[in-house]
Amino acid sequence: MSYIPGTPSAPSPSRPYAVFATSTPTRLRRTVLAVATAAVGCSLCACSAISGGQTDTTPSAATVSASQDTQGAEDAKDTQDDSDSDTFTVALDKTATWNNGVKAHLSGFRRGTSGEYASPSGKAYLAFSVTMQNGSKSSIDLSMVSLSCPDGADEIFDTDAGFNGTPDTHLLPGKSQTWKEACAFPKTARSAQIEITPTDTSGSGWYRTAIFTGQVQ
Repeated sequence: MSYIPGTPSAPSPSRPYAVFATSTPTRLRRTVLAVATAAVGCSLCACSAISGGQTDTTPSAATVSASQDTQGAEDAKDTQDDSDSDTFTVALDKTATWNNGVKAHLSGFRRGTSGEYASPSGKAYLAFSVTMQNGSKSSIDLSMVSLSCPDGADEIFDTDAGFNGTPDTHLLPGKSQTWKEACAFPKTARSAQIEITPTDTSGSGWYRTAIFTGQVQ
């Protein structure tokens, strides 16, 4: 094959002809990879920022003690309904017992903030477990148990957290049932008063209201 001197295709007379592989594709690939990595990093940072700004729904443990309306914390005992009034007072961490053998106990107190899909949402709350034991001779409709939160505050309903209100079931004689409740309760609040009133559907009598009262840390 012959070449015309001076054309781009002709080899240089002073040096041997050589072919150099271009590095453009490799550089392009590296650039694209760097951009993609940066984009992923920014995306992760954005997700972290969003997550950090969401409401913390993880409850923290709370301790309770008897209020001055009851006996001292070290002397407080389970309370029997032996009054003639419509109510009787119980230390927050003790057990209320009605005359027919029905008992109610609060435990597992925790503070937290209701989640995005709770009702109401974004509220500081006091969560606790309610255990009722039926020592009477009649069944108790738990769905009709009345629970009043401190200072008439809202009850928190949050299926994800297990706050579904009272169970829709009957508690048979000799049986017990535990469920979770939560009440709107400011982070700075300390004094708590929770009222529970079972409902007698047998027609054999009526229940007084047990007022659980104490201090929450």
